[in-house]
Amino acid sequence: MDITKRVRLHFPLDKVELPVISGLVSEYDVQPNLVLADVDAKTGGWIVVQLTGSVEQLDRAIAWVRSLGVDVSDAE
Repeated sequence: MDITKRVRLHFPLDKVELPVISGLVSEYDVQPNLVLADVDAKTGGWIVVQLTGSVEQLDRAIAWVRSLGVDVSDAE
């Protein structure tokens, strides 16, 4: 059963160009819906995104994003 979870991804400057959203889709079969963003290639930034998938898919996908050095927090 799929669930939807809203999270905030905070990108430090050196992580802004990572293909995080495409990786969520291609590697973890998670469906992202971008809700709000403030990202700048010179300063870093954040994205609020709704992720839809199974609990296991979301857990693995979020762990992967964190392993890249991107901070993940609840945005509920």
